[in-house]
Amino acid sequence: MERKKSKLFVFFNMVNKLEDIILAMLVIGMVADIMLQIAGRIMGHPFPWTEETSRYLFLWMMFLALAAGFNRCESSRVTLFLQVAPLWFKKFSEVLYAVFCMGFFVFMFVFGIQVVQQQIMLHEMGTALRIPMSLIGICQPVGAVLGFIGTIQSFLEYHDKITIGDKETEKKKTLKNEG
Repeated sequence: MERKKSKLFVFFNMVNKLEDIILAMLVIGMVADIMLQIAGRIMGHPFPWTEETSRYLFLWMMFLALAAGFNRCESSRVTLFLQVAPLWFKKFSEVLYAVFCMGFFVFMFVFGIQVVQQQIMLHEMGTALRIPMSLIGICQPVGAVLGFIGTIQSFLEYHDKITIGDKETEKKKTLKNEG
């Protein structure tokens, strides 16, 4: 699908590039951390901080990847039953999709902020790394904000991916593209 240029095109590009860079750094960090963990175990002197580090990197990676999946409307959706539904229901399902996605990210943001506030209030620290747990917990509201932005981007720039087509029309498009 071709991307449509919206008024927020430059902003969306910056957010997408930032997500990609951070996700790449998180994956590289996680691979390096796990390699250190393996090397330490082979040498008989495991590093106690590597398990905790990989867990924290994984949490950040998953919340940011969740958000990134919404940028180009690449999130999971079940459209099989919607393809055979009447046109009015297909249009309604787009609105429902938007409401649920936005509602989910608002929910994620609100409760993520509450968790971070609790972590700050209780002065929670990581066991091995001794870093504030709020630095880890903040990944949830950050992911929520990025997911909210990504959902808006998918509606403005990738709306063709959101619309539910007719099953027969989709089949003809597929056959035409393959031929």
